[in-house]
Amino acid sequence: MFPIWSTIVFAIAGIVGLFLLIKSISKIIAVYNNPNNVEFSATLGSNTFEIKQAGEYEIAVKRPYLFGVIPSKISFHLVKVDDNSEIPVRQSVNLFSQRKDMSGNRIVPIAEFNIEQIGKYQLDNSNLEQFREKDKFLIAPKTGFKGFLLIFAILFSAILFIGGLVMTALSLVKK
Repeated sequence: MFPIWSTIVFAIAGIVGLFLLIKSISKIIAVYNNPNNVEFSATLGSNTFEIKQAGEYEIAVKRPYLFGVIPSKISFHLVKVDDNSEIPVRQSVNLFSQRKDMSGNRIVPIAEFNIEQIGKYQLDNSNLEQFREKDKFLIAPKTGFKGFLLIFAILFSAILFIGGLVMTALSLVKK
């Protein structure tokens, strides 16, 4: 019923879809598992960490609980340890960038800051009462819309792969 050229086109579409799916998944893993990520307990009043790359960063709350409100009105104090200069931290709750990790933890960005020089920084949190024992802060480079667009790339390539696979199988069965 299907001409031979259509079977070849469907097979190529499936192969291209598989290639793009693998590429998209590896890119999204690289975006969210950045080696510059820093994670520490949110119940600590102060923590010192090292930033190895200049750029925009976000502070996210990593919470292992499925339910419960993520604290958002947190005042942070960030200073560069070397010269004791203060880095402005902007409150920025971004529910569109909330995500889950492979362990089921909710990760919600609540603040952001810009680093112009690499080095050691100290983050002070004076709102300890708003956090639970297992809550963590995750400091990571901002992903912006990159993660959002990669999700659509994964969806598109998965549809292309599955569609190509199904149509190839149907075209071979109908012969």
